[in-house]
Amino acid sequence: MPDIKNEDLLSLHYQIEKAEVEQRKLEDLLNDKSVELKRNRASKMMLKMLCSLLLILTIALIIYLVFWVDKDSGNKVVMENKEFTSFQSEINGLKNQLNQLKNDQSDLKDLKDLYVYRSLINKDTVYSVQIQSFTDEKVSLISEKFTNSLVYSDTSYYKLSLGIFETLVEAQEFRKTLLKSGVVDKNIFVISYKEGKRIKIENPF
Repeated sequence: MPDIKNEDLLSLHYQIEKAEVEQRKLEDLLNDKSVELKRNRASKMMLKMLCSLLLILTIALIIYLVFWVDKDSGNKVVMENKEFTSFQSEINGLKNQLNQLKNDQSDLKDLKDLYVYRSLINKDTVYSVQIQSFTDEKVSLISEKFTNSLVYSDTSYYKLSLGIFETLVEAQEFRKTLLKSGVVDKNIFVISYKEGKRIKIENPF
């Protein structure tokens, strides 16, 4: 079993810490988007109710202008037409706000991606690049919540895999990147996992 160089170990720790920071950012983004989603839904509901109320008032005003206003009272009609125009402007403003809320729905795609990311790790087959084996039991204590790596043990060795990918091609490309960087040696593998269990060593190319 090859020894781990201090430079490689420091680089690995740096990558793991960087992945942990990114994962924490994703968690914070998820929480923020969840709160924002609830607020948007409540605001959208209130705006719909307000638009409905204004629409009813507008219809009532139109009926009043058509059937109850004396045609000879021109000045009165002009004033009420101004009120109608004001109501119409308010309705248009509310419609614009509703359209803005609809546009904001696209921002919720990030939230959906986070849920898909979590579901992918727990249910589907994922791929990772195994970079080293350890006998130190402390390796198993790496947090699974924040790190973008997998630790697997079926013998007395702990196998550390870096990166979690949805497709084999992505994992193979990541392996090539690691080799080009010189951080690790050529003895790294692409491993497939499903439901938290290691399946097999995949073709690295």
